[in-house]
Amino acid sequence: MRILLTGAGGFVGQQLLAYLKQQGHFVRALVRREFKSSDIADETVIGNLTIDTPFRHCLDNMDIVIHLADGFNAFEHLPRDFRHRAAEQQLATTARLAGIAAQQGVRFIYLSTVKTMCGTHAEAVLDEKTPPRPQSLYGRLKLEAEKAILENAGRYGSKALILRFPIVFGAGPRGNMEKLLRLADTPLPLPFRGLESRRSLVSMQSLIAAVGVIVKNPDAGEGVFLVQDGSLSVEAIVRALRRGLGRPERQFFLPPALWGLAGKLPVVAAKANRFGKSLMIDDTKFRTCFHWQPEKPLLILLEEFAGNRHR
Repeated sequence: MRILLTGAGGFVGQQLLAYLKQQGHFVRALVRREFKSSDIADETVIGNLTIDTPFRHCLDNMDIVIHLADGFNAFEHLPRDFRHRAAEQQLATTARLAGIAAQQGVRFIYLSTVKTMCGTHAEAVLDEKTPPRPQSLYGRLKLEAEKAILENAGRYGSKALILRFPIVFGAGPRGNMEKLLRLADTPLPLPFRGLESRRSLVSMQSLIAAVGVIVKNPDAGEGVFLVQDGSLSVEAIVRALRRGLGRPERQFFLPPALWGLAGKLPVVAAKANRFGKSLMIDDTKFRTCFHWQPEKPLLILLEEFAGNRHR
């Protein structure tokens, strides 16, 4: 396949670029600036992604565009209905890319997020039929980008696939999982024993493999799909991280009432709800359509993640 990869110099992009080349695909990388592994790509187009980017030229002779560089991460801290000029410009840029790709018959693969569907937690297990309820500007922009991509594909009879996923852990910049890893690496006992909340997670290697199987199977499915490695209790996640770090488990029980109280306090509510409430997804549709499953159990992947960070 001939693939245009936007954001090839980013957290996911560099590892996806390396994987696609290992699989024998031709990759044209669209990046803001040169990066350490720029020479891996067959062709590199350098420049900021804007409404004026020459997308027709970038998409020339491509079979697929994998879009990572929507620029929405900068708006994750803002409330859902906040109006931000730069955010609207970024959304218009993605919509224009989607329109031109559809006109030229280029299949569109968009890496989105479960934050199009919820905030820090969800009362029920999420699947592709769950009504989207983004709680941040980031989630709303992702959802509106999804709609623009699918509408353009429908208008021009092209193909588009949206991949939503939960927190990603693996090599790269620090995020929520990195913060949890640092917490697990302390000698202090942690209050997660008996906590019933569960969280879905996806490893970087599984996310890359999922994109790879989409690329290889152009007729397997279109529309929105969810993907994950699985879900575990917070207690089990911390236990796996501490095992990978070579630390004793050291968890203690905190009454549910105290977790509930913490979830109502303005200063700590968001963090408390990440631990005390669940966010689970069901990715049966993706696994069935693409005959895919993770190479390793989630517990093993978490232990390896912690062990690699510890070394």
